[in-house]
Amino acid sequence: MASILIYIILMLIVAALIVIASIIIYNRHLDKVTKGEAHDTHSSIPEPKTTAGVIYKTILMAVVILTFLNVSTLSGQVSGLQARINNLESDLSTIQSRLYDIQEGQREQDSRLESFEVNVGEADLDTNTVPVGVKAILKEYTDETEARLVLENGEYDLKNEGYGVFTGSVISGLFDECTDPKVVIFEPGRTYSEHVDYPSELFYEYFPIPGYETSFKSDIGLTGSMKYSGEYTVIIFGNPQNIEKATLTYVSNGQDLKSMDVTESVMNSERLTLEKGLDIKRDLTFRLEILTKDGYRIENQSLMMFEAIEYPDDYEYERIYGPDGTLLWDNDYK
Repeated sequence: MASILIYIILMLIVAALIVIASIIIYNRHLDKVTKGEAHDTHSSIPEPKTTAGVIYKTILMAVVILTFLNVSTLSGQVSGLQARINNLESDLSTIQSRLYDIQEGQREQDSRLESFEVNVGEADLDTNTVPVGVKAILKEYTDETEARLVLENGEYDLKNEGYGVFTGSVISGLFDECTDPKVVIFEPGRTYSEHVDYPSELFYEYFPIPGYETSFKSDIGLTGSMKYSGEYTVIIFGNPQNIEKATLTYVSNGQDLKSMDVTESVMNSERLTLEKGLDIKRDLTFRLEILTKDGYRIENQSLMMFEAIEYPDDYEYERIYGPDGTLLWDNDYK
């Protein structure tokens, strides 16, 4: 851009000199005509305004050409820089992936656990609990080695079965959250702590928890209503065979628009078309209620489309109610 500015300044200076010279020459010509030394008919000397107009158009054309050339050059440079950035991002992603693999390999190498296994049993829905069997196999051990499983709801000593194998059984709540499970290994004079993969929120193993695959398009019309189209599929995680009934409700601006029975569609993972003619304002929310054969109710409300500056995160939640209507689990996604 600096080079273009220099060229423009130089052209303006040259143009000013040409216009001044044109005025001087034209005035001298007029003096000769006045004195009778020359005739004005079919004069080959242009008027200053004509000269200025031609110079203005010439400068404007030159500026346009220079700007086009400069923009083309900059565009090429930007494309080159973007390609380099993309290559750098790809290299960085590769490096991060390799670094993660190295860290995981080092962590496994440093770990004193050969393996950790979990066996989830049948849930007791009267108490909302489930037995979980665990087995930890140590890489190094002695006759005096002890091991303990540590969870949020307590600590559980593991039985030494010999040859570095330690086993135990835990009664966990279906709705307990386990964020930092670990096995603590005790040896004479030393203690080691190893993080393990213990299941959290075991209800996902037993209840039909919904999710969605969607393909929506939306736009706000002149009347303020949303123009929309699209399809969706309800995906069930957990145990879809435990569904007794599924009811889907379209919600907009906090108001229920329409409810319908989608039990068969949900059970068969059918692709559904979003119904036309709904009075949608600036958002469309799905509220799906699933009643299980055991009498539990799962209520999921998910925002599907919205036209707003900020994401209305208070619209979404997921809740599980017991057969007596007691709220057992709640996640409002905040």
